[in-house]
Amino acid sequence: MAHAIKFHPSTALLEQFAEGYLTADVSLALAAHIDLCPHCQQLSQDITNDLAGQFVEQRVTTNSTDWDAMLNSVLAQTEQTSMKPIANEVTSSNALQSIMVSQREFKLPRALQRLSASHGKWLHLGGIATATLPTSSDHHVSLLYISKGTEVPQHTHLGLEMTLVLSGKIVDENGEYHAGDLLINSPDDTHTPRTLPDEDCLCLSVLSAPLQFKKGLTRLLNPLQQFFF
Repeated sequence: MAHAIKFHPSTALLEQFAEGYLTADVSLALAAHIDLCPHCQQLSQDITNDLAGQFVEQRVTTNSTDWDAMLNSVLAQTEQTSMKPIANEVTSSNALQSIMVSQREFKLPRALQRLSASHGKWLHLGGIATATLPTSSDHHVSLLYISKGTEVPQHTHLGLEMTLVLSGKIVDENGEYHAGDLLINSPDDTHTPRTLPDEDCLCLSVLSAPLQFKKGLTRLLNPLQQFFF
């Protein structure tokens, strides 16, 4: 029986996503969650329909623009432009549907498939591996793999942390998170994510600032933030 996704973005966040107000990196996390979550697929569609209805009801102002002349000009330019063959940049869809890490293959939601084809080199530290995705500079976006029975040291956040579980399961002091669950943490949150002994996990991580490790010798990891950020 499939796991019921319990952790979703707020309706307000979905509205901002539909209106195009979010950064590209945050939008990527929401789009990937929507790909995995039937509930948010429907909610996002309802929000989009409402926005479309509001747009249709807006009063259209007329002006003196000569639309016929503009259209003729565009068509004339199109005819003068020679058709150039498009380079073979698109990889077959099958090649973009999964990713390999630590001899494990994981299927990815549609929103991540093209980006995953050009992810950075996997960096390994114990049972944790990360690979940066080529997105904008506003946030650090990466794939995060946590092997079975592995704990990420207790940490807080110097900014926003969004974690979307893509496969497997992780747990922390606040709950248990399965594929499709979206965790959003702020500087007010401290936690110790870990996997169980029988299941590894792949996540999408979006950070607006580095993590801050809290306990004992793990505080020595704070200068090593290039691994996580």
